[in-house]
Amino acid sequence: MFQRLRDGLRRARQRRGFERETVVLILKCTVAATLAWVVGTLLGASSQVGFAPFTALLVVRPSVYGSVLQSGRYVAAVFAGALLAGLVGLTTGAQLWTFALLLLVALAAGQARFFGAQGTQLPVVAAFALAGGTAENPEDLGYLLLMVCVGAACALATNTVFAPAIRFRDAENAVLDLADSLRSLTGEMADGLREGREGLDLDHWGRASEGFDGSVRNAQEAVRRQEDRTRLNPRRLVPGKHLDPGALDTYRDWIAALSRASRHMQSIVRTLRTTTSRGSRYSGPDDAFLREFAPLVERASEIFGAVHDHEEPERGSASEELCGRVQDALRMVDEERTRMRERWDDENWPVYSGLLTDVERLFEEIDQGYENSTRADRD
Repeated sequence: MFQRLRDGLRRARQRRGFERETVVLILKCTVAATLAWVVGTLLGASSQVGFAPFTALLVVRPSVYGSVLQSGRYVAAVFAGALLAGLVGLTTGAQLWTFALLLLVALAAGQARFFGAQGTQLPVVAAFALAGGTAENPEDLGYLLLMVCVGAACALATNTVFAPAIRFRDAENAVLDLADSLRSLTGEMADGLREGREGLDLDHWGRASEGFDGSVRNAQEAVRRQEDRTRLNPRRLVPGKHLDPGALDTYRDWIAALSRASRHMQSIVRTLRTTTSRGSRYSGPDDAFLREFAPLVERASEIFGAVHDHEEPERGSASEELCGRVQDALRMVDEERTRMRERWDDENWPVYSGLLTDVERLFEEIDQGYENSTRADRD
């Protein structure tokens, strides 16, 4: 355990990533909770002071926007719970039936979408305040609410002072990594297809292509994190070079285009697997066709490589090389389809045409990706 801890601290010190963000979050929680406890003690709320650091710990988030969102929801949930407890405590007092009724109402109210994940705090505070006697004393109830506000304010102040850097490079790298993974797999597939049926590694290709669903989600999450870093971040007010938040929309467009392209890769693998298995309705592609199909898949690998190497998601418009590669690839598909009509019979046509259509749509998705990028720049 201690070795893993040391390794994590070493990685946090050496480079940005999950470990460093975790360390920063721990430090921010420590500062916010300590500050909340000091302020609460100075205000003389000795019996309720624990709510101040408790609140601070709950609402500190990696981004300023996340902290504002969670603190608002938490304070609203606590006030609602305290109000319900106060209505019962100051009227009928804590009794078995009133406690059960209070919990029933508080649990139902906590389901409101407005409170989000903090909805669970509503019945917790209501039960704590009534069972502990706080709800029967207006002064204690007031101090409880004051300490909650103190904790939330300290958390917001800490998050603002230690606001995270706005690094769109993290989001861009996530998109480029996705493109590079697509390049790698299509390159492997092209090499295998050149060998005919003997070169088909469909189990590996299937697992790799299905894994892109997770890669897409990771890329989307990276963009979302950078968007949260940007919102309400005071660093945007500092004079100097600023990053355009609109770039995140371009990254989303590219992620969507690459995601759709990966779906067509999955379809190619499924078609090859289905038609080469026993009992297939259609004849599987023969070695001659697979060797003809390989250059098209290789061209897809080159296109994904151009997206990665030229950092296309970062550009205001697509590079000439990428545009040229995509247009050449689409012409290759048209030429191959013409040759197919002349050389292959009706029995082979459904499978061969389906494979060509999938690779053609893959190229069109990349074409759509840089069109969106160019259009976003014009807007």
